[in-house]
Amino acid sequence: MKKTVLFILCLHLLLLSLAQSFTSPYKLSLAVDIPISTNGVALLGASYLLGKTWDLPSKESISRLNRDSVNKFDRSATRQNSKVAGYLSDAALYSSVALPLLQLINKNSRKDFGKVAAISGETFVVNVAFTDFLKETVRRKRPLLYNEQVPMEQKMKKDNFQSFYSGHTSTVSAMSFSFAEMYADYNPNSKLKPMVWSMCAAFPLLTGVLRYKAGKHFWTDVITAYIAGAVVGLATPYVHRAGLGYNLRNN
Repeated sequence: MKKTVLFILCLHLLLLSLAQSFTSPYKLSLAVDIPISTNGVALLGASYLLGKTWDLPSKESISRLNRDSVNKFDRSATRQNSKVAGYLSDAALYSSVALPLLQLINKNSRKDFGKVAAISGETFVVNVAFTDFLKETVRRKRPLLYNEQVPMEQKMKKDNFQSFYSGHTSTVSAMSFSFAEMYADYNPNSKLKPMVWSMCAAFPLLTGVLRYKAGKHFWTDVITAYIAGAVVGLATPYVHRAGLGYNLRNN
């Protein structure tokens, strides 16, 4: 929570971006950016307060959980418990947060990196806010709670009641699709766009599979997270678009 608030403060500094000397596809506006940021922080605060309103169930009630009560489509997740997949999914999450830095490689987005950073920051905050709020509202049990191979001490965590939907998958999806959208807007004539879109679509898909293999999420968790993250990742750059039919100078 504290790290998120610090991120927001840095974002507000970025909103005071320097004027650019070329035609930018994006426009920052306090009338748009401040409400997005403050509402995101408010939703995060609501999620935090919701988390304080309930207590962890007893060991006895957790031990009585039966995988047969899980729908057939999701049931196979209750037999997954790969620690390697868990570590790899964490690495994917951290890597996705650093994706905006790759925009520094391209000369068009590098000139406009203040806006890139601000839009990426808003994408991150909005996605995390919606994800955390739903986690605390739904409180779905993670698949590992139904797995008899998982030790009870590992099950006795509040985080294990935040399965819907996958935060790792939604974050990687939001940051990946935001990156692809901004790359396309800064480089409308680039031949690399199909490859960038394909890689950015595959990255969160892989993350979702890893979260399933780690026993952290059901298929419905990661599918929903993929879609929700993609919507946030595409919508945030879109609402900042300066206009249609712009042309960037490539020299």
